[in-house]
Amino acid sequence: MPTLRSIQITNVVLVFISAGLLAYFVSNAAAIGCLIGGAVVVGNMFLLAALGRFALASAGKHGGATLLGMAALPLKLLLFAGLIYAVFAQAHIDGLGFAFGVLTQVSAIIIETGRTSLRAKTDSPVPEEL
Repeated sequence: MPTLRSIQITNVVLVFISAGLLAYFVSNAAAIGCLIGGAVVVGNMFLLAALGRFALASAGKHGGATLLGMAALPLKLLLFAGLIYAVFAQAHIDGLGFAFGVLTQVSAIIIETGRTSLRAKTDSPVPEEL
């Protein structure tokens, strides 16, 4: 199973590579949109992990999920949706670049899952033949 840290590192690398390619081949506005989209998904995953740990910790202390632990995840979703809307409404971010930045998260997950899978295959002992 890939770690959250490895996914985030791969994601940041992919965001910068994508932004550089967009700046060279498309426009600076697309590159900035890519950086913003990448920052949104990196921040979202970081907060999701922190809120998940908080919800699990609060559930362990009180014998069940607390109201705050249960409400934190949907509230984070609403906060991010509002933040993205505000960014697009006020700053007029390039949508193509933003989409590329967001898609780096999925790409990083696929890359790290493949890398972990390949590592597991090479690290597993080969059964001896009888």
